[in-house]
Amino acid sequence: MYDSPHVLLAEDEDLVAMVVAEVLESEGFRVTVTHNGLAAVEADATDPADLLLTDMRMPVMDGEALIRIIRQRRPDLPVVVTTGYSEHLPNEEPGRLVVLRKPYSLSALIPAITALLSRRTELAS
Repeated sequence: MYDSPHVLLAEDEDLVAMVVAEVLESEGFRVTVTHNGLAAVEADATDPADLLLTDMRMPVMDGEALIRIIRQRRPDLPVVVTTGYSEHLPNEEPGRLVVLRKPYSLSALIPAITALLSRRTELAS
């Protein structure tokens, strides 16, 4: 059993994934790194995450499809979307989905994740 919140990171850029994972781990999160949406769906099936952090543009399966598939099984899973593009962005959902535009500040990422996880904990109580 794990005590740390589990973040599933779907990011196809290796350097970005490495830096984000390192920052999240230094903040006490357990991180599973995947490089496309399909790998993220498979990882979540075997080790469910507390939060999904996904890029929108990835090979094999993009972030839009990933969110749709994961939300079919887990509709309340909090999601942070990161993207450098402005088309096909999901709408922000208070307490459920936040959009951060690349390049985003890592100092903005941690509060966004913490707020979503706090909201999820409040709803579960």
